[in-house]
Amino acid sequence: MIDCRVKIMELKTAIVVSCWFTVAIVSSVYMLVFGREIDVMFGVLLPIGFLILIALIVTFMVLSSTESNQNPKNN
Repeated sequence: MIDCRVKIMELKTAIVVSCWFTVAIVSSVYMLVFGREIDVMFGVLLPIGFLILIALIVTFMVLSSTESNQNPKNN
């Protein structure tokens, strides 16, 4: 039972870390490519802000999900 919980927490951690790692890479490349060519507020900060918002939503959804659906109670 404990081993299953550890694996679930490792999976959740991997999902959150990969999400934030992807946001960091996409944001960096986006700023390098489009940073000088388009308007800073609507062309760079707004899309990156939306990426960070989505990453926050994914983080809270993954970390707050309950394990009751994954581990049935033993009777």
